[in-house]
Amino acid sequence: MERTSEPENKPPILHILVVGFHHKLGCQVEFSHPPLVSGSTGRHECPSGWKYLPTLALPDGSHNFVEDTVFFNLPSLFEPAESIYGVSCYRQIPVERLKIRTADVTRSTVQKSVCILARLPIYGYIEVKLSLIADAFFDQGDFSCTELLVKAYQQLNACLLDDESRRPLRHFHVGLSLREIVLHWRHKTLMLFKLLLLQRRVVCFGSPVRGMCVLILGMASLVPRLLEKGFQEVACVRTSRPLSPMPDFTDSLQREAQAEAKLGAAISSPSAGAPSALLEEQKLTPDSATALEGEAEELALVSSAASVGEEQGSGDDTSSHSTPNSQSQDSSNFPGSSNERSISLTREASVDTLASNLAALCLVNPDEYRAPVSIFASGNLCLPYLSLPYMDLLSDPMVLSYIIGTSNVLFQQKRQLADVLVGIEAASLDAHDPELRRQLVLSTEDLRYMDYIMKHVQAPKEDAEGSEYWIREQFQGYILALLRTAVAPDVTPKDNDHFNSHFMAAFKRTQCFQEWYDVRPDPDFFDALPAGHPFAGTLSVADMKLKLAQTMQNSESGRKINQAVNNTSRAVGGAISQAKGAISSWWSSITTQPTNANAATPTANNSNDPEGGGGEANEGAAAAHEISVTFQNHKNGDDLDVAGVSIHLSGQDDAPESHESRDLAWRQQPQGIVEIGHEAELLDKNQPQAESKISATSQQQAGGRPGCSGDMATSAVEHSSGDVFIV
Repeated sequence: MERTSEPENKPPILHILVVGFHHKLGCQVEFSHPPLVSGSTGRHECPSGWKYLPTLALPDGSHNFVEDTVFFNLPSLFEPAESIYGVSCYRQIPVERLKIRTADVTRSTVQKSVCILARLPIYGYIEVKLSLIADAFFDQGDFSCTELLVKAYQQLNACLLDDESRRPLRHFHVGLSLREIVLHWRHKTLMLFKLLLLQRRVVCFGSPVRGMCVLILGMASLVPRLLEKGFQEVACVRTSRPLSPMPDFTDSLQREAQAEAKLGAAISSPSAGAPSALLEEQKLTPDSATALEGEAEELALVSSAASVGEEQGSGDDTSSHSTPNSQSQDSSNFPGSSNERSISLTREASVDTLASNLAALCLVNPDEYRAPVSIFASGNLCLPYLSLPYMDLLSDPMVLSYIIGTSNVLFQQKRQLADVLVGIEAASLDAHDPELRRQLVLSTEDLRYMDYIMKHVQAPKEDAEGSEYWIREQFQGYILALLRTAVAPDVTPKDNDHFNSHFMAAFKRTQCFQEWYDVRPDPDFFDALPAGHPFAGTLSVADMKLKLAQTMQNSESGRKINQAVNNTSRAVGGAISQAKGAISSWWSSITTQPTNANAATPTANNSNDPEGGGGEANEGAAAAHEISVTFQNHKNGDDLDVAGVSIHLSGQDDAPESHESRDLAWRQQPQGIVEIGHEAELLDKNQPQAESKISATSQQQAGGRPGCSGDMATSAVEHSSGDVFIV
């Protein structure tokens, strides 16, 4: 029977692992230090609560890539309200690089991951160190040499224990490149941010998975203090039925309850109710957060505010949920509110003025307004990567919402699992619910705000406008303005419209807003802040262009119009290209210069000679540029030779031959044949009068060609020799 025990000193780095792919057994743990199961060798064994850990370290589809990085979360095996954070560096190398080739290596490549399990959500900080460790481990060429991994485990813990007391906030944000996210997603970055606040079921799909994990964690880092203080329960949920991927705390809770019952003989409450009571205590007390954060003053502020909120909400459960909505309804009827705010709503649309309003909000310390907004707690999960064995977890009734990343296409096919499908490569958001699509529409003020951010991100300054820290500051000011609009008594309906009234109504119904509302600061705190949207102002032409572009890109009707325009342009463009190609080919065959470039060019006067005479030089020049035109399906039976143009009506049986001298000269020149097919025949039918005129002219020319000075003769003289075959 496996035995698991919690480490006594609780180091920041819990385990370092090697996960390999076996051609018969699949993904398995090949090495762990310290052993995942205490008392074991640390090979091929996982605790029951982490049974599918190897599938997280080696993502689906990883065989298509030489390297990748995975961020994932696991529930703690010992604390029901704590999570463990994993970072895995995957490598695939050819077997020729191995110095020692074992019997289990049966393929041309070797796929393994070096993985670290930590108690702190410092994914990027660990990735920087672990990537170097993984490269050195693979360069050895001998996977049995694990001393390097043991030393790396000790050194990482030593570095993080030195920072335990101060622990700079930058460790939490290392490697989460917000500039790349903003440049790739553009205005949709704010849509993702708002989607995160709505606590919906979101499935992100991408491969390789690093970009997807960075997107999920990067958006979470935009919520002030969320990674530092609100990430403890991102993988914790008490499922309605036992599930193999999740740890079961029933036995441990019952043992603790029995121990308390023995010590406190005066307590008359039944032991059956102890587990739930104990679990509620663990959720409400900030002891676990204290161990993770090491910032006593900040947590004291949050815990004191939380206790006040609990005392207010303990009397009536329903009142705590109805308070924010009733407050917003009362504020809409607040006497004199619209008159007092009507002047402040009209602002100049100057960028400097709007930026100063946002800067004032960014300077506020998030701890003063009880940050973070706990998006991931009480059954609301954040799993940057999830493998296929965990799919059943998403359908459990106790899982309220989630944002997950996956590289398995089966998650996309299970449409009932997701309210929104996010495509990483195409930067797409696919929401099935029409109401949710209305909630995610960006207002003109939102578009103006994102346009301001993008302008600085595209031309960044070090540690200033456009930097990673600057982007987080701007979203910090945005969420503060959003919270103020949600709770301030002087809010008007126009203020809600600036943030999208559909979104504001949905946000006030979320669990995270309800919990923050219980511990919100005093109303006097919000009175000193700028009111409304920081980028509210008069409408301009630039705003109309932004709104139109956003509508065409994200609305259903706009996508249909874009698709129709693209299809039409492709069809028309293809037809025009084909027509141009046919015409240019025909024209070039006529106008191509002959090989005998020294031949004299005849003039139009030669073709106008009614006697067909002229000098011998003129006759030779005309013969050098003779064109043979053949008509089929015509009844006129004469063969004509008009000023170097031999016209033959192929429908006539008895056709006289052309002049021998000119025919001989015509044979000496390179000939080209151009067939004008069914189109010429249609033109003949559509223009019978023109046909009759041409036929009459041909008959006149058969009798000596008097007055043959038409366009046909002229054009024949002007072009080089060739045969035109008209069907």
